[in-house]
Amino acid sequence: MADLSQLTGVERTKEYRDRLEGVLKFFESLPEEQRNPVQIAVVQLMKDHNEKMIDAFENKKPLMCTWYGNCQEILAGMGVVYYNPVFDLMFHLGLTDYADAKECDKFNLDDKMCSLVRYAVYSMENRLHPRPDCFVAMAEPCDGQLMLHQAFARSEFLKGVPIYTIDPSYGHTDKDFEYVAKQLKEMIGFIEKNTGAKYDFEKVKAVVEETNKQYEIWKEVNEYMKASPAPMPSFVIGDVFWALTQHLPAGDPRATGLMAAVRDVAKANVEKGVGPVMNEKIRLFWPDLNPLWGEKLGNWLAEEWNAVVVNSFQGLSPYTPVDTSTEESMLFGLARRNVAEVPMIRQGRGWVDVVVDDLTQAIQDYNIDAVLFSGHMGHKDQAGINQFMKKVCKDMKVPLLTLTTSLFDERFTPIEKVKNDISNFLSANGFEKNAKK
Repeated sequence: MADLSQLTGVERTKEYRDRLEGVLKFFESLPEEQRNPVQIAVVQLMKDHNEKMIDAFENKKPLMCTWYGNCQEILAGMGVVYYNPVFDLMFHLGLTDYADAKECDKFNLDDKMCSLVRYAVYSMENRLHPRPDCFVAMAEPCDGQLMLHQAFARSEFLKGVPIYTIDPSYGHTDKDFEYVAKQLKEMIGFIEKNTGAKYDFEKVKAVVEETNKQYEIWKEVNEYMKASPAPMPSFVIGDVFWALTQHLPAGDPRATGLMAAVRDVAKANVEKGVGPVMNEKIRLFWPDLNPLWGEKLGNWLAEEWNAVVVNSFQGLSPYTPVDTSTEESMLFGLARRNVAEVPMIRQGRGWVDVVVDDLTQAIQDYNIDAVLFSGHMGHKDQAGINQFMKKVCKDMKVPLLTLTTSLFDERFTPIEKVKNDISNFLSANGFEKNAKK
Protein backbone atom coordinates (compact mmCIF):
# COMPACT_ATOMS: atom_id res chain seq x y z
CA MET A 1 0.00 0.00 0.00
CA ALA A 2 1.41 3.38 -1.02
CA ASP A 3 2.14 5.93 1.70
CA LEU A 4 -0.71 8.39 1.06
CA SER A 5 1.16 11.22 2.72
CA GLN A 6 3.73 11.03 -0.08
CA LEU A 7 1.17 11.34 -2.88
CA THR A 8 0.39 14.68 -4.53
CA GLY A 9 -2.52 13.34 -6.57
CA VAL A 10 -0.94 14.10 -9.90
CA GLU A 11 0.29 10.51 -10.05
CA ARG A 12 -3.22 9.25 -10.81
CA THR A 13 -3.80 11.95 -13.45
CA LYS A 14 -0.62 10.81 -15.22
CA GLU A 15 -1.93 7.25 -15.06
CA TYR A 16 -5.17 8.38 -16.72
CA ARG A 17 -3.26 10.26 -19.40
CA ASP A 18 -0.99 7.30 -20.18
CA ARG A 19 -3.93 4.89 -20.36
CA LEU A 20 -5.78 7.18 -22.77
CA GLU A 21 -2.64 7.41 -24.90
CA GLY A 22 -2.73 3.62 -25.12
CA VAL A 23 -6.41 3.69 -26.07
CA LEU A 24 -5.69 6.19 -28.85
CA LYS A 25 -2.87 3.99 -30.18
CA PHE A 26 -5.26 1.04 -30.20
CA PHE A 27 -7.78 3.06 -32.18
CA GLU A 28 -5.06 3.98 -34.68
CA SER A 29 -4.24 0.28 -35.17
CA LEU A 30 -7.80 -0.50 -36.27
CA PRO A 31 -8.77 -0.67 -39.94
CA GLU A 32 -10.24 2.61 -41.13
CA GLU A 33 -13.76 1.19 -41.40
CA GLN A 34 -13.70 0.11 -37.72
CA ARG A 35 -12.64 3.47 -36.31
CA ASN A 36 -15.18 5.66 -34.55
CA PRO A 37 -14.14 9.29 -35.13
CA VAL A 38 -16.41 10.61 -32.38
CA GLN A 39 -14.99 8.18 -29.84
CA ILE A 40 -11.44 9.03 -30.88
CA ALA A 41 -12.08 12.79 -30.64
CA VAL A 42 -13.62 12.54 -27.14
CA VAL A 43 -10.73 10.44 -25.84
CA GLN A 44 -8.26 12.95 -27.32
CA LEU A 45 -10.02 15.83 -25.57
CA MET A 46 -9.93 13.90 -22.29
CA LYS A 47 -6.21 13.21 -22.69
CA ASP A 48 -5.56 16.89 -23.48
CA HIS A 49 -7.46 17.87 -20.33
CA ASN A 50 -5.38 15.49 -18.22
CA GLU A 51 -2.24 17.07 -19.63
CA LYS A 52 -3.50 20.54 -18.75
CA MET A 53 -4.22 19.41 -15.18
CA ILE A 54 -0.70 18.02 -14.87
CA ASP A 55 0.81 21.21 -16.28
CA ALA A 56 -1.26 23.43 -13.98
CA PHE A 57 -0.26 21.47 -10.90
CA GLU A 58 3.42 21.13 -11.72
CA ASN A 59 3.83 24.73 -12.86
CA LYS A 60 1.64 26.30 -10.18
CA LYS A 61 -1.02 27.59 -12.56
CA PRO A 62 -4.65 28.13 -11.38
CA LEU A 63 -6.21 24.74 -10.61
CA MET A 64 -9.65 24.08 -9.12
CA CYS A 65 -12.01 21.25 -8.25
CA THR A 66 -15.70 21.76 -9.02
CA TRP A 67 -18.84 19.96 -10.21
CA TYR A 68 -21.00 19.91 -13.30
CA GLY A 69 -23.58 22.68 -13.19
CA ASN A 70 -21.33 25.07 -11.24
CA CYS A 71 -21.09 27.60 -14.10
CA GLN A 72 -17.77 26.29 -15.38
CA GLU A 73 -18.00 28.85 -18.17
CA ILE A 74 -16.71 31.40 -15.66
CA LEU A 75 -13.73 29.27 -14.70
CA ALA A 76 -12.85 28.53 -18.31
CA GLY A 77 -13.11 32.21 -19.24
CA MET A 78 -10.77 33.08 -16.38
CA GLY A 79 -8.19 30.60 -17.65
CA VAL A 80 -8.57 28.27 -14.67
CA VAL A 81 -7.94 24.55 -15.21
CA TYR A 82 -10.61 22.63 -13.30
CA TYR A 83 -11.72 19.07 -12.78
CA ASN A 84 -14.75 17.10 -11.60
CA PRO A 85 -13.76 14.68 -8.79
CA VAL A 86 -15.51 11.65 -10.32
CA PHE A 87 -15.49 12.14 -14.10
CA ASP A 88 -12.13 10.53 -14.89
CA LEU A 89 -12.53 7.83 -12.24
CA MET A 90 -15.90 6.70 -13.58
CA PHE A 91 -14.75 6.78 -17.22
CA HIS A 92 -11.77 4.55 -16.41
CA LEU A 93 -13.82 1.96 -14.52
CA GLY A 94 -14.62 0.20 -17.78
CA LEU A 95 -10.95 0.23 -18.80
CA THR A 96 -9.69 -1.28 -15.54
CA ASP A 97 -12.22 -4.02 -14.69
CA TYR A 98 -13.82 -1.72 -12.11
CA ALA A 99 -10.57 -1.52 -10.12
CA ASP A 100 -11.49 1.64 -8.20
CA ALA A 101 -15.02 0.41 -7.53
CA LYS A 102 -13.59 -2.75 -5.99
CA GLU A 103 -11.23 -0.73 -3.83
CA CYS A 104 -14.12 1.51 -2.89
CA ASP A 105 -15.96 -1.59 -1.62
CA LYS A 106 -13.35 -1.73 1.16
CA PHE A 107 -13.77 1.94 1.99
CA ASN A 108 -15.44 2.87 5.27
CA LEU A 109 -18.71 4.21 3.84
CA ASP A 110 -22.11 2.50 3.75
CA ASP A 111 -22.40 0.55 0.49
CA LYS A 112 -26.07 1.60 0.23
CA MET A 113 -24.96 5.21 -0.19
CA CYS A 114 -24.98 6.72 -3.69
CA SER A 115 -22.11 5.23 -5.69
CA LEU A 116 -21.10 8.67 -7.00
CA VAL A 117 -20.81 10.08 -3.46
CA ARG A 118 -18.74 7.09 -2.37
CA TYR A 119 -16.42 7.41 -5.38
CA ALA A 120 -15.88 11.11 -4.68
CA VAL A 121 -15.01 10.70 -0.99
CA TYR A 122 -12.87 7.65 -1.73
CA SER A 123 -10.97 9.50 -4.44
CA MET A 124 -10.08 12.46 -2.21
CA GLU A 125 -9.15 10.32 0.79
CA ASN A 126 -6.83 8.31 -1.46
CA ARG A 127 -5.39 11.40 -3.19
CA LEU A 128 -6.44 10.50 -6.70
CA HIS A 129 -6.50 14.16 -7.86
CA PRO A 130 -3.96 16.98 -7.88
CA ARG A 131 -4.50 19.13 -4.79
CA PRO A 132 -6.50 22.16 -5.99
CA ASP A 133 -5.99 25.80 -5.06
CA CYS A 134 -9.66 25.88 -4.03
CA PHE A 135 -12.91 24.20 -4.90
CA VAL A 136 -16.52 25.10 -5.54
CA ALA A 137 -18.89 22.76 -3.73
CA MET A 138 -22.30 21.60 -4.92
CA ALA A 139 -25.18 21.95 -2.46
CA GLU A 140 -27.67 20.25 -4.76
CA PRO A 141 -29.57 18.20 -5.72
CA CYS A 142 -29.39 15.79 -2.77
CA ASP A 143 -28.38 15.54 0.88
CA GLY A 144 -25.61 13.15 -0.15
CA GLN A 145 -23.80 16.00 -1.88
CA LEU A 146 -23.83 18.05 1.34
CA MET A 147 -22.39 15.12 3.27
CA LEU A 148 -19.79 14.60 0.58
CA HIS A 149 -18.43 18.11 0.98
CA GLN A 150 -18.39 17.81 4.74
CA ALA A 151 -16.15 14.78 4.19
CA PHE A 152 -13.99 16.78 1.79
CA ALA A 153 -13.60 19.56 4.35
CA ARG A 154 -12.38 17.06 6.97
CA SER A 155 -9.99 15.35 4.57
CA GLU A 156 -6.33 15.65 5.48
CA PHE A 157 -5.53 15.96 1.78
CA LEU A 158 -7.75 19.03 1.39
CA LYS A 159 -6.86 20.59 4.73
CA GLY A 160 -6.62 24.34 4.27
CA VAL A 161 -8.10 24.36 0.74
CA PRO A 162 -10.65 27.22 0.53
CA ILE A 163 -14.24 26.25 -0.29
CA TYR A 164 -17.04 28.24 -1.88
CA THR A 165 -20.57 26.85 -1.90
CA ILE A 166 -23.32 28.25 -4.09
CA ASP A 167 -26.58 28.34 -2.12
CA PRO A 168 -29.09 27.11 -4.72
CA SER A 169 -32.54 28.59 -4.93
CA TYR A 170 -35.47 26.27 -4.48
CA GLY A 171 -37.74 27.73 -7.14
CA HIS A 172 -37.40 28.53 -10.85
CA THR A 173 -38.42 32.19 -10.95
CA ASP A 174 -36.44 35.26 -11.98
CA LYS A 175 -36.02 36.15 -8.29
CA ASP A 176 -34.42 32.76 -7.71
CA PHE A 177 -32.00 33.24 -10.58
CA GLU A 178 -31.14 36.78 -9.45
CA TYR A 179 -30.33 35.39 -6.00
CA VAL A 180 -27.89 32.88 -7.48
CA ALA A 181 -26.43 35.42 -9.94
CA LYS A 182 -25.37 37.62 -7.01
CA GLN A 183 -23.50 34.65 -5.60
CA LEU A 184 -21.71 34.13 -8.91
CA LYS A 185 -20.18 37.58 -8.47
CA GLU A 186 -19.00 36.49 -5.04
CA MET A 187 -17.62 33.29 -6.55
CA ILE A 188 -15.61 35.27 -9.08
CA GLY A 189 -13.97 37.22 -6.25
CA PHE A 190 -13.31 33.95 -4.42
CA ILE A 191 -11.60 32.48 -7.49
CA GLU A 192 -9.47 35.59 -8.06
CA LYS A 193 -8.35 35.62 -4.44
CA ASN A 194 -7.43 31.95 -4.24
CA THR A 195 -6.01 31.22 -7.70
CA GLY A 196 -4.57 34.53 -8.88
CA ALA A 197 -6.66 34.28 -12.07
CA LYS A 198 -8.32 37.49 -13.25
CA TYR A 199 -11.90 37.92 -14.38
CA ASP A 200 -12.44 39.55 -17.77
CA PHE A 201 -16.05 39.93 -18.92
CA GLU A 202 -15.15 39.70 -22.61
CA LYS A 203 -13.24 36.44 -22.16
CA VAL A 204 -16.03 34.82 -20.15
CA LYS A 205 -18.57 36.15 -22.65
CA ALA A 206 -16.69 34.43 -25.48
CA VAL A 207 -16.83 31.11 -23.64
CA VAL A 208 -20.55 31.48 -22.90
CA GLU A 209 -21.31 32.32 -26.52
CA GLU A 210 -19.46 29.18 -27.60
CA THR A 211 -21.54 27.10 -25.18
CA ASN A 212 -24.67 28.74 -26.57
CA LYS A 213 -23.66 27.34 -29.96
CA GLN A 214 -23.12 23.90 -28.43
CA TYR A 215 -26.51 23.80 -26.74
CA GLU A 216 -28.21 24.94 -29.94
CA ILE A 217 -26.57 22.02 -31.77
CA TRP A 218 -27.74 19.68 -29.01
CA LYS A 219 -31.28 20.99 -29.44
CA GLU A 220 -31.12 20.26 -33.18
CA VAL A 221 -29.96 16.69 -32.55
CA ASN A 222 -32.81 16.18 -30.10
CA GLU A 223 -35.19 17.22 -32.86
CA TYR A 224 -33.68 14.63 -35.20
CA MET A 225 -34.07 11.95 -32.50
CA LYS A 226 -37.85 12.34 -32.87
CA ALA A 227 -37.62 10.55 -36.22
CA SER A 228 -38.28 6.83 -36.60
CA PRO A 229 -36.03 5.00 -36.93
CA ALA A 230 -34.02 7.06 -34.44
CA PRO A 231 -30.87 8.24 -36.22
CA MET A 232 -28.48 7.54 -33.31
CA PRO A 233 -28.08 4.67 -30.79
CA SER A 234 -29.42 4.56 -27.24
CA PHE A 235 -27.78 6.98 -24.77
CA VAL A 236 -24.99 8.12 -27.14
CA ILE A 237 -26.02 11.75 -27.54
CA GLY A 238 -26.49 12.37 -23.84
CA ASP A 239 -23.22 10.63 -22.97
CA VAL A 240 -21.05 12.46 -25.47
CA PHE A 241 -22.64 15.90 -25.37
CA TRP A 242 -22.86 16.04 -21.57
CA ALA A 243 -19.16 15.17 -21.28
CA LEU A 244 -18.26 17.87 -23.80
CA THR A 245 -20.37 20.60 -22.20
CA GLN A 246 -20.34 19.88 -18.47
CA HIS A 247 -17.22 17.89 -17.64
CA LEU A 248 -14.48 18.82 -20.10
CA PRO A 249 -13.36 22.47 -20.41
CA ALA A 250 -16.34 24.68 -21.24
CA GLY A 251 -16.54 26.53 -24.52
CA ASP A 252 -13.89 24.55 -26.40
CA PRO A 253 -14.41 25.17 -30.15
CA ARG A 254 -13.15 21.64 -30.84
CA ALA A 255 -16.09 20.31 -28.84
CA THR A 256 -18.44 22.50 -30.85
CA GLY A 257 -17.03 21.10 -34.07
CA LEU A 258 -17.41 17.55 -32.82
CA MET A 259 -21.02 18.15 -31.79
CA ALA A 260 -21.74 19.67 -35.19
CA ALA A 261 -20.29 16.59 -36.88
CA VAL A 262 -22.57 14.34 -34.81
CA ARG A 263 -25.53 16.56 -35.73
CA ASP A 264 -24.69 16.23 -39.41
CA VAL A 265 -24.63 12.44 -39.13
CA ALA A 266 -28.01 12.46 -37.38
CA LYS A 267 -29.44 14.79 -40.01
CA ALA A 268 -28.13 12.66 -42.87
CA ASN A 269 -29.58 9.50 -41.30
CA VAL A 270 -32.99 11.12 -40.91
CA GLU A 271 -32.95 12.29 -44.52
CA LYS A 272 -32.06 8.75 -45.65
CA GLY A 273 -34.59 7.17 -43.29
CA VAL A 274 -31.95 5.02 -41.62
CA GLY A 275 -30.73 4.40 -38.08
CA PRO A 276 -28.90 1.86 -35.91
CA VAL A 277 -32.16 -0.10 -35.42
CA MET A 278 -33.76 -0.21 -38.84
CA ASN A 279 -36.68 -2.37 -37.77
CA GLU A 280 -37.42 -0.12 -34.81
CA LYS A 281 -40.38 -1.46 -32.80
CA ILE A 282 -40.10 0.13 -29.36
CA ARG A 283 -39.20 3.72 -28.47
CA LEU A 284 -38.12 4.10 -24.85
CA PHE A 285 -37.53 7.05 -22.54
CA TRP A 286 -35.15 7.00 -19.55
CA PRO A 287 -36.13 9.69 -16.99
CA ASP A 288 -32.78 10.04 -15.20
CA LEU A 289 -29.07 10.44 -15.83
CA ASN A 290 -27.67 7.92 -18.29
CA PRO A 291 -26.14 4.83 -16.65
CA LEU A 292 -22.43 4.09 -17.04
CA TRP A 293 -23.53 0.73 -18.41
CA GLY A 294 -25.87 2.31 -20.96
CA GLU A 295 -23.94 1.08 -24.00
CA LYS A 296 -24.32 -2.54 -22.91
CA LEU A 297 -28.01 -2.06 -22.22
CA GLY A 298 -28.62 -0.16 -25.44
CA ASN A 299 -26.91 -2.81 -27.59
CA TRP A 300 -28.99 -5.54 -25.97
CA LEU A 301 -32.25 -3.61 -26.40
CA ALA A 302 -31.49 -3.18 -30.09
CA GLU A 303 -30.55 -6.82 -30.67
CA GLU A 304 -33.25 -8.47 -28.57
CA TRP A 305 -36.19 -6.10 -28.86
CA ASN A 306 -35.58 -3.74 -31.81
CA ALA A 307 -35.78 -1.03 -29.16
CA VAL A 308 -34.04 2.33 -28.77
CA VAL A 309 -33.77 4.66 -25.78
CA VAL A 310 -34.44 7.79 -27.81
CA ASN A 311 -33.73 10.21 -24.98
CA SER A 312 -33.31 10.73 -21.23
CA PHE A 313 -33.35 13.56 -18.73
CA GLN A 314 -29.58 13.81 -19.32
CA GLY A 315 -30.07 14.30 -23.02
CA LEU A 316 -33.19 16.41 -22.91
CA SER A 317 -32.30 19.26 -20.54
CA PRO A 318 -33.82 22.52 -21.86
CA TYR A 319 -30.70 24.67 -22.00
CA THR A 320 -31.72 28.27 -22.73
CA PRO A 321 -29.38 30.59 -24.66
CA VAL A 322 -27.62 32.97 -22.27
CA ASP A 323 -27.90 36.66 -23.08
CA THR A 324 -24.31 37.96 -23.10
CA SER A 325 -25.09 41.60 -23.91
CA THR A 326 -24.24 42.68 -20.35
CA GLU A 327 -22.50 41.13 -17.38
CA GLU A 328 -25.77 41.20 -15.43
CA SER A 329 -27.72 39.34 -18.12
CA MET A 330 -24.91 36.83 -18.57
CA LEU A 331 -24.68 35.95 -14.87
CA PHE A 332 -28.48 35.74 -14.70
CA GLY A 333 -28.48 33.26 -17.62
CA LEU A 334 -25.70 31.18 -16.08
CA ALA A 335 -27.55 31.11 -12.76
CA ARG A 336 -30.68 29.85 -14.53
CA ARG A 337 -28.63 27.21 -16.33
CA ASN A 338 -27.07 26.17 -13.02
CA VAL A 339 -30.18 25.68 -10.87
CA ALA A 340 -32.96 25.03 -13.38
CA GLU A 341 -31.57 23.35 -16.48
CA VAL A 342 -28.74 20.92 -15.71
CA PRO A 343 -30.09 17.34 -15.47
CA MET A 344 -30.67 15.76 -12.07
CA ILE A 345 -30.32 19.20 -10.48
CA ARG A 346 -33.33 20.31 -12.53
CA GLN A 347 -35.49 17.33 -11.58
CA GLY A 348 -34.08 16.48 -8.15
CA ARG A 349 -34.68 19.77 -6.34
CA GLY A 350 -37.70 22.02 -6.17
CA TRP A 351 -41.18 21.23 -7.38
CA VAL A 352 -42.25 17.81 -8.61
CA ASP A 353 -44.10 19.63 -11.40
CA VAL A 354 -40.80 19.79 -13.28
CA VAL A 355 -40.56 15.99 -13.40
CA VAL A 356 -44.20 15.66 -14.39
CA ASP A 357 -43.93 18.27 -17.14
CA ASP A 358 -40.61 16.96 -18.52
CA LEU A 359 -41.83 13.37 -18.64
CA THR A 360 -45.17 14.33 -20.19
CA GLN A 361 -43.47 16.42 -22.88
CA ALA A 362 -40.94 13.70 -23.68
CA ILE A 363 -43.63 11.03 -24.11
CA GLN A 364 -45.55 13.32 -26.46
CA ASP A 365 -42.62 14.63 -28.49
CA TYR A 366 -40.78 11.34 -28.97
CA ASN A 367 -43.78 9.06 -29.49
CA ILE A 368 -42.67 6.95 -26.53
CA ASP A 369 -43.93 3.37 -26.23
CA ALA A 370 -42.60 2.63 -22.73
CA VAL A 371 -40.62 4.29 -19.92
CA LEU A 372 -37.70 2.70 -18.06
CA PHE A 373 -36.86 4.35 -14.74
CA SER A 374 -33.48 3.51 -13.19
CA GLY A 375 -34.56 3.59 -9.53
CA HIS A 376 -30.99 4.66 -8.70
CA MET A 377 -30.09 3.41 -5.21
CA GLY A 378 -28.67 6.78 -4.22
CA HIS A 379 -31.73 8.85 -5.10
CA LYS A 380 -33.98 8.29 -2.13
CA ASP A 381 -36.13 11.27 -3.19
CA GLN A 382 -37.18 9.29 -6.24
CA ALA A 383 -39.21 6.89 -4.14
CA GLY A 384 -41.76 9.71 -3.96
CA ILE A 385 -41.24 11.00 -7.47
CA ASN A 386 -41.96 7.52 -8.82
CA GLN A 387 -45.59 7.80 -7.75
CA PHE A 388 -46.03 10.93 -9.85
CA MET A 389 -44.37 9.27 -12.85
CA LYS A 390 -46.72 6.32 -12.49
CA LYS A 391 -49.68 8.67 -12.75
CA VAL A 392 -48.27 10.43 -15.82
CA CYS A 393 -47.66 7.13 -17.59
CA LYS A 394 -51.05 5.72 -16.59
CA ASP A 395 -52.84 8.83 -17.87
CA MET A 396 -50.89 8.68 -21.14
CA LYS A 397 -51.38 4.91 -21.47
CA VAL A 398 -47.64 4.26 -21.59
CA PRO A 399 -46.25 1.42 -19.42
CA LEU A 400 -43.60 2.26 -16.80
CA LEU A 401 -40.98 -0.07 -15.34
CA THR A 402 -39.18 1.05 -12.18
CA LEU A 403 -35.89 -0.81 -11.78
CA THR A 404 -33.51 -0.86 -8.81
CA THR A 405 -29.98 -0.08 -10.01
CA SER A 406 -26.90 2.00 -9.46
CA LEU A 407 -26.35 4.36 -12.36
CA PHE A 408 -22.64 4.35 -11.61
CA ASP A 409 -21.90 0.75 -10.61
CA GLU A 410 -23.25 -2.03 -12.80
CA ARG A 411 -22.44 -4.60 -10.11
CA PHE A 412 -25.18 -3.32 -7.76
CA THR A 413 -27.85 -4.96 -9.88
CA PRO A 414 -26.19 -7.33 -12.38
CA ILE A 415 -26.92 -6.42 -15.99
CA GLU A 416 -28.46 -9.85 -16.61
CA LYS A 417 -31.00 -9.16 -13.86
CA VAL A 418 -31.80 -5.77 -15.43
CA LYS A 419 -32.24 -7.41 -18.83
CA ASN A 420 -34.51 -10.09 -17.37
CA ASP A 421 -36.69 -7.50 -15.61
CA ILE A 422 -37.00 -5.46 -18.81
CA SER A 423 -37.81 -8.55 -20.88
CA ASN A 424 -40.56 -9.60 -18.49
CA PHE A 425 -41.95 -6.05 -18.49
CA LEU A 426 -41.95 -5.70 -22.28
CA SER A 427 -43.48 -9.15 -22.80
CA ALA A 428 -46.18 -8.47 -20.22
CA ASN A 429 -47.11 -5.30 -22.10
CA GLY A 430 -47.52 -7.03 -25.45
CA PHE A 431 -44.19 -6.23 -27.11
CA GLU A 432 -42.47 -8.98 -29.08
CA LYS A 433 -38.81 -9.91 -29.13
CA ASN A 434 -36.75 -9.69 -32.27
CA ALA A 435 -37.19 -12.87 -34.25
CA LYS A 436 -33.91 -14.80 -34.26
CA LYS A 437 -32.54 -15.78 -37.63
